[in-house]
Amino acid sequence: MQTIDVIRRRRSRHGITLLIVFCFFTSLFLLAQHAAAASTDLQIGNASSYALSKHFSALKYDGPDLTLEEVRRKREAGEFSSVDPRSTAATNFGLTQSKIWLHQTFTTDAILPARWLLEVAHSSLDSVDVFIAEEGGDYIWQHAGDQVPFADKALPHRHHLFELNLKPSTGYSLYVRAASSGTLTIPVNLWQPDALWADDQVSYALLSCYFGLLAGLMVYNLFLFFSLRDKLYLIYVAFIGFLALGQAGLAGLTGQFIWPNNALLTHLSPTGGVSLAGIFGVYFVHGFLGPTPRGLKMQWVMPLLGIMFATSFTFTLFVSYFVGAVLVNITSLLFALSALLMGGVSLYRGQPGARFFVLAWVSLLLSILVIALHNLGILPSNGFTANALMFGSAAEMLLLSLALADRINSLQRLQGQAQQDALKVNREMVDALRESERQLESRVTARTAELEQTNDELTRNKALLEEQANHDALTGLANRKLLKDRLLGAQLRAQRNQKSFALLVIDLDRFKQVNDRFGHIAGDEVLIQVARRLQAHLREVDTVARIGGDEFVVVLESVRSRDAIQILQGHLLADVARPILVREQQEVSIGMSIGMAIYPEDTTDIESLFHIADRQMYAVKPSDAVEAD
Repeated sequence: MQTIDVIRRRRSRHGITLLIVFCFFTSLFLLAQHAAAASTDLQIGNASSYALSKHFSALKYDGPDLTLEEVRRKREAGEFSSVDPRSTAATNFGLTQSKIWLHQTFTTDAILPARWLLEVAHSSLDSVDVFIAEEGGDYIWQHAGDQVPFADKALPHRHHLFELNLKPSTGYSLYVRAASSGTLTIPVNLWQPDALWADDQVSYALLSCYFGLLAGLMVYNLFLFFSLRDKLYLIYVAFIGFLALGQAGLAGLTGQFIWPNNALLTHLSPTGGVSLAGIFGVYFVHGFLGPTPRGLKMQWVMPLLGIMFATSFTFTLFVSYFVGAVLVNITSLLFALSALLMGGVSLYRGQPGARFFVLAWVSLLLSILVIALHNLGILPSNGFTANALMFGSAAEMLLLSLALADRINSLQRLQGQAQQDALKVNREMVDALRESERQLESRVTARTAELEQTNDELTRNKALLEEQANHDALTGLANRKLLKDRLLGAQLRAQRNQKSFALLVIDLDRFKQVNDRFGHIAGDEVLIQVARRLQAHLREVDTVARIGGDEFVVVLESVRSRDAIQILQGHLLADVARPILVREQQEVSIGMSIGMAIYPEDTTDIESLFHIADRQMYAVKPSDAVEAD
């Protein structure tokens, strides 16, 4: 037994020894791989693009700026450190005020295109300098950054571009210097021009979808504000607008499309826009959640975060952009976590719109987490991880808009339920009274009948009042009020569907003679007959209105051409010109003058549309009819 135990102990020691040796050689192998990957020069050939970030060595430097010669001496002294080639964020240095110098060498194949574009794909970098030289040659320097107005860029692009002319079978040394008051990320890519153009089509298409979504949500909620007069919708519109400004700054679009000649506003837009969005965001959350913050004794949280966002905005503009950027990142994270916590409590309590509200902030927090893991090199770099914040904010904006809509529906359901409960209580009270005082049943029944009759009468009167408020009492046509509503609706539909509508202004000729000769009763009969004849030629979607005396207005939607309208005018003129029987024995004949204006061909202003049609009507009106009327 002792022999067996000795053998077992020896085997155990041998196993441990073998494991240690295995781990040692594995570590050496991995270190050798890493060193080989870090030291291997890049070979540039005929590929459409090359990701250069994983091939750099880096120097992080605090203090006064260094010259290129000083940097070269530091590299020769071994002060540069190789980035991890397996990292997906090899040249992401986070929020830092240090200057970063990158260096790499590469060689070119015997056959390759001469013209290349070096892209530093982070628009908000303050300063970017590129130095490139052939082996043994002089360095060529190019400068860019968001401190340079977009209009002054040598290569107009939302990112920083540098043109390189490479020779075949040549070795090159490349230095890149970058500094920024915000996040210091330096993704470097080498492109053939056609390949960069093709990649831009995809990126601009995605950006168009994102900003188009935000614009649509802004317009939708702005209309809701005008309809409901709830300031929460206006605050939400401001939240979306400033968030879009911040994202546009990060994407390099503010300099390209909004302030091409103002480098300062381009530089301030990412952090400044997000800070302003945060101010309106906290007030939106505070108003949306209603009693939840007070119930949790956290009613001070959102106002405090609003002060922090305002402080971040102030620091960004007047004190230190770096401090403002750090503060807005910390505050945004606290804001998202606080909103998610309060939203979860609201969801638990069944508050209207809480489910979409919680999903919105979960989307934003997940996008922040993805960006953080991507920047740490844990997640791979692709279109989704690199733009996770954009996807997350788009989902957040959409879900918050749905939360607002769900809030309206829930409040309406609660109001309806309250009305049903009130009716139920009333019925129970009536039943109790009937049971306790049967002798009053007849009187209660009679009273109920009277109330129902009164209610029916009130309903009829209400319908009559609405009819009178929107229709002409004599002809039953639309009046001025309803005509105004119909015109606004036609304008919105024309804008949305990119179609036209026509406005016809009609004035009867020789109508005054009918009144003078046969009396106003006969004139009323003429107006009624004219109204019927006009309606007979129109579609259900069209509108004919009497706006006073013998003046009529016709709104024709989705018109095809002026010729079609003129044909319709001919039918209307011919039909109205037919004799009209008044007082069951007298025939009278009248005419009418028609003026036409088309939206938007003639004008996009409704009042101007009326003026054009009115002038045209008087232009075609016979002179004898003008004198008679």
